[in-house]
Amino acid sequence: MSGIEEEIPFEPSSITFARELAGRPSRPAPRSGPPDLQNNGVDVYEAILLAPGENKIDVDIDTRLPSAAIFTFHKEDHTLGNLLRTRLLKTAHVIFAAYRVPHPLTPNFQLRVQTDGEITPRDAVVNASQALIKDLGILSREFTKEYELRKMANAANQQQAAVE
Repeated sequence: MSGIEEEIPFEPSSITFARELAGRPSRPAPRSGPPDLQNNGVDVYEAILLAPGENKIDVDIDTRLPSAAIFTFHKEDHTLGNLLRTRLLKTAHVIFAAYRVPHPLTPNFQLRVQTDGEITPRDAVVNASQALIKDLGILSREFTKEYELRKMANAANQQQAAVE
C-alpha cells in the first residue's frame, strides 16, 4: 500500500466530501412521486388518435412481386397486425401475409400481402377485416351470455346458502 492510502482513513464523511468535490451530490435527490406525463410534453392520446389529415392506412403496391401490396397501419400495434395476418393466412387466395413493426416506439405496423391474382391484396385485407369484425361480434355476444349466466348462477347459490 502506498503512503497516501494509509494516511486517509475510510470514513463516510470523506466519501461525501469526495462526491461534492466531483460535482455530484452526496445524497440522491428525493423522489417527488411518479412522473407527470402531461408536463413532460407527452400527449397520452397521441398514440391512438389520428392527426388532422393523417390516413389510417397507406397502401403501396409492391412492384417486385405480382399481386402484392404493403399496407401501413397508423396508430395500431401487434394486436391488430397479428389478427389480420392470421386471418389472411386462412384465406384461400392469399399466398403470403406477414407484418412487421418498424420501431417499437412508433404505433404503426406494415402488413405485406400477396395473393394468387384472383383477388387483389386490398380485397383480401377488406374481407379479412370484415370476417374479424364478425368473429369478434360473436365472441362478444358469447362472452356476455356466459357472464350473465354465471352472475345468475352465483345469485341463486347465494340465495340458497342464505335459506340454509
